[in-house]
Amino acid sequence: MRWKIFGKKRKKKMFQNNLKTKLFLKLYFIFGSILIILFFVIYSNSLILKVRTELEVLPQIYAELLEGTTKDNFETYLMNYFLKEFPQKINYPIIVTTEEDEPKYWKNIEVVQKPFQQLTENEKKKLNTIFQKMVNSKNPIFLSNPQTDEPICKIYFSESSTMKKLRFVPYFEFFILFLFITFGTFGFILLKNSEKKSLWVALAKETAHQFGTPVSSLLGWIEILQSKKFSEMNAKKQAEILNQIKFDIKHLENIASKFGKVGSSIELKKSDLDKTIQSIIDYFATRMPKEKYKININYINKTQNCYFHFDSDLLKWALENLIKNSIDAMKNRSGNISLITYENRKNIYIQIKDEGIGIPSKMQKVIFNTGVTTKNRGWGLGLSLAKRIVENFHKGKIYLLKSEKYVETIFEISLPKNMKKR
Repeated sequence: MRWKIFGKKRKKKMFQNNLKTKLFLKLYFIFGSILIILFFVIYSNSLILKVRTELEVLPQIYAELLEGTTKDNFETYLMNYFLKEFPQKINYPIIVTTEEDEPKYWKNIEVVQKPFQQLTENEKKKLNTIFQKMVNSKNPIFLSNPQTDEPICKIYFSESSTMKKLRFVPYFEFFILFLFITFGTFGFILLKNSEKKSLWVALAKETAHQFGTPVSSLLGWIEILQSKKFSEMNAKKQAEILNQIKFDIKHLENIASKFGKVGSSIELKKSDLDKTIQSIIDYFATRMPKEKYKININYINKTQNCYFHFDSDLLKWALENLIKNSIDAMKNRSGNISLITYENRKNIYIQIKDEGIGIPSKMQKVIFNTGVTTKNRGWGLGLSLAKRIVENFHKGKIYLLKSEKYVETIFEISLPKNMKKR
């Protein structure tokens, strides 16, 4: 009893952790995407506004220059303007030089403004370094007297801090998106590892359960074989016991084969789906309740040819899990369970339909996750295992088509006809 309670608590905790991780990842991608988009929209708009403000200075400068052309001492006015007033209106690095490229005035550069000859060697070196970058990157603006065409000075400049930020924006966006996707992928990998861990834990429990019945049966037969009663039995009775032992051993072989295939690659063989389903129907037909509550299991084959590549043992295991769920859903209730096959040009479809209690709407999206179950017992492995068998091994699809309480619940499996290898 203690082990069962521990198992339920552990299963519930694993299931809750997986749900919390999935919810966190969903919220992470939804709200993370919204926040990133909002951030870049706001940031880009702020940079655009700054560029617009910087550009508005140009018409003002142009108007002041036109006004200056009317003055007699235009050359002096022009020099004063570009040495004093013009740099105050801009926010990007600028160096005004003589015709011989000797710096006379600079702005927005980390060198104190004073006559070039008074600069220290380190200041000259720093200024020349910046100056050479300007020379290499852009052609200077030549200022000359419009009346005499005599050269006055040269103006060198580099990009403003706003333009540099705009240039950096695509790389910044890529970096943020890279981090966002990386953390999301890391979370997704953690979730997958958690689900895989849950699957293998549940699979271990299911393996122990599956092996438990035939092993217990064999132990009982061994006790009989070792007792004196066996030697006193007639030949017919002894043969029956030996046949039962063979049946249990064969059952163990089938279980080992199924579980062995789940953890390895398989080769699909051309098999008869109709024959496979009919064997499942025959197996369950003798085990259906027939006293107070009667459950009928029906098979309707609407296909012309059910002969294609699939693994009969694994597909049978998936269908058995679905049928067992249907039987559990019909508890304390009479009704029908139906298996219906039909096809189109590319796929074979199998529907498993019951008239049971159905699946709550809040569970329908997570019903195939490991650990999810509507029953008080079990590890919620059946549908998860069926999904793995159908989708991973057969490249098909399995989904809940419909669920209406006490009307019908339909699961559907779609298998490609042209599958030859896993």
